Amino acid sequence: MLSRVANNLFWMDRYMERSYGLLNLIKTNYSSTLDSGDYSSWNNITQTYLGYESRTPVINHRDSLKIIFSMLFDKNNSNSILNMIFKSRENARSVQEHISRELWLSVNKFFLHLSQENIKGKYRKSDPITIVNELLQYNHIYYSVADITQERGNAYCFMNLGKYLERVVQSIDFLNVRIISFDEKSENIYESYFFKNLLTSIGGYQIYLKTFKSLFKIENIIEMIAVNESFPRSIIYSINKLFNHVERLNNFNNINDKRLIFIVGKLKNNLKYTTIQTIKSQGLTKFLDETKTELNKISNTINNTYFYQSY
Repeated sequence: MLSRVANNLFWMDRYMERSYGLLNLIKTNYSSTLDSGDYSSWNNITQTYLGYESRTPVINHRDSLKIIFSMLFDKNNSNSILNMIFKSRENARSVQEHISRELWLSVNKFFLHLSQENIKGKYRKSDPITIVNELLQYNHIYYSVADITQERGNAYCFMNLGKYLERVVQSIDFLNVRIISFDEKSENIYESYFFKNLLTSIGGYQIYLKTFKSLFKIENIIEMIAVNESFPRSIIYSINKLFNHVERLNNFNNINDKRLIFIVGKLKNNLKYTTIQTIKSQGLTKFLDETKTELNKISNTINNTYFYQSY
């Protein structure tokens, strides 16, 4: 397999995972602002996920609709859902012989749905969550098709490297943006809306209730997202998956360079023996910064190990 092909497979899944995370964020933040009547959270989102600050503060429902429209359809916004699915599709098109036909069709249909002439008009006339739910269904179809049709070889491993690297970055950003900024001393009805929507946005609401069976506590949420090995969007879960796929790629291709497996394995073991007490004594910000530093090393080593040579 050419390194260019491996790189395209990696980014095909990475863009798809990024779009999935952003759609869930839009959906839950929209619901949260409707419940609370406070639209200020959109200001933080535009800065964090779109790379700019809104010229005027988002203060009402109409303002939030404009922000969501930009996040979904703006061709000039490199982080819009439209552009991310376009990039995922372009990567998929260039590697069609390495992925199942069904997987290619699912990506292509996702892009064609987003490109319909009437979808923007439909957005303006209906509840935006209707559109977001439609797009999320395409994400779900993509993941399902990949799971049941894609051969478990090199291509599958490179796809999963992209998916889980993006997922762990999102989990860290999630804790940075949503948890650290939360005022733990605030005790009002908004708090329950905040935490419920917070957990729903990463698919963790039900598992939280099953695990802790208690009122929402920040330390429990941090523990679940950071070190709960059963939660598929936790940091440790994604790192475990990264390690598995790096190990398989090295075995498939007889790669003797152990730098990548060492770096991922080191982070994997550090997280395995990390507890919420460890994080509290260290400080959440420091824990996240150190984890992100290790992820940057992993990302660079993935590039050097796999994308600058052929298989």
